[in-house]
Amino acid sequence: MTQPQSLHFPLWAKITTIAIVTTLLVLLLRAMDGLLTPFLWAMVTAYLLSPIVRILTHRTRISRFYWVLLLYVIAGFLIFTAVNTLGPLVADQFTSLRTALPDFANGASSWIQQHGAIRVGGVSINLQAAEDDLVRWLTTLITDIPKNLPNLVIGVIERLILWLVFLVVTFYLLLQGERVVNSVYTLVPPPHREEIRELGQSVDRVLGAYIRSQIILIMVMTLVTWAALSILQIQYALILAITTGFLEVIPFAGPYTAAAITIFVSLVQQTPPFGWPQWLLALVVAGVYLVLRQAEDHLIIPNLVGHIVKLHPIVVIFAVLAGGHLAGPLGLFVAIPVAASIRIVLAYLYNKLVDSPTPIAEVHAEEAELLGSTSGPVMAEPSPVTPPSQLPVRRTDRKDEPATR
Repeated sequence: MTQPQSLHFPLWAKITTIAIVTTLLVLLLRAMDGLLTPFLWAMVTAYLLSPIVRILTHRTRISRFYWVLLLYVIAGFLIFTAVNTLGPLVADQFTSLRTALPDFANGASSWIQQHGAIRVGGVSINLQAAEDDLVRWLTTLITDIPKNLPNLVIGVIERLILWLVFLVVTFYLLLQGERVVNSVYTLVPPPHREEIRELGQSVDRVLGAYIRSQIILIMVMTLVTWAALSILQIQYALILAITTGFLEVIPFAGPYTAAAITIFVSLVQQTPPFGWPQWLLALVVAGVYLVLRQAEDHLIIPNLVGHIVKLHPIVVIFAVLAGGHLAGPLGLFVAIPVAASIRIVLAYLYNKLVDSPTPIAEVHAEEAELLGSTSGPVMAEPSPVTPPSQLPVRRTDRKDEPATR
């Protein structure tokens, strides 16, 4: 009895199959649109918390399930405490801010009518033209809030459902995330599996270093800004501090936008503290943001944040705009680390195309350049870059390799 012959795809059939499957997958993801949001946030959250669960599991030999469950209990308690303590304060400030918007509009209009124009570096800027646009924008914002209330209620219900999806997906990813990653690596042919794993670990170090550092930066800048604005008795200090913290995610424009918003609030604040005129309060606020910016660059990032991803400014601007357009707030948050990861992958592909004998060494060099030499508590140092002539033969058991996370 003759043995049936197995079907072998020629090269063109393999390329065609990959192209068709990739196209169908992209079309499916585009059709899902907003439904992907909780899954993407779950992936980011599980990625951030997975090292904690892994360390606790390895050190205690207690089942991963119980540690994930305990993590959920602790996170729930912290969220509940934050909502009960800061929630009423945020709600009161938001209500007060919405009520004060008409006064802001009148104050801004009066100030523009009094001053008419300002001179910056010998150039006169007419403010009268901006008055109508500013008043119209604030008026529209005030009138649209009650109109959108029914949609807001429906949106809250929808977000509750997506929140439950996020919790469930995050739980399963924390529970089985490493198994999923290992199963992905098994799809790679065994002769190339170790090399692809090295590439994945390099991408993992860049992603982890940036995302964790950004979370620390947001928290620190929010707390420091809240303290400074509270001392200056700026109205809506908590909301402005939270806004400042999250705008830190956006390079270049984010910090300056946060400063401009706070300066505007200080200019139209009806009761300036310490008997100061409004212009002096605005000037002090500008100085505070300038000092915080310098402290962020020279104290917070080197000593608390650690690794920062170094990309060309043009690449950063494009990545942030593309991320915001494609995935909204989540895209803004992960745009830079994704761009850095793509750079690492492209470096690997380039070295493969030119038949480099040491593509992984080049990937490590690219990783070291992206992360720089600054070290901090966020992440362990990336793997050292070994000269091509001194590269050892890789072992398959990997027991002698130090932990990178």
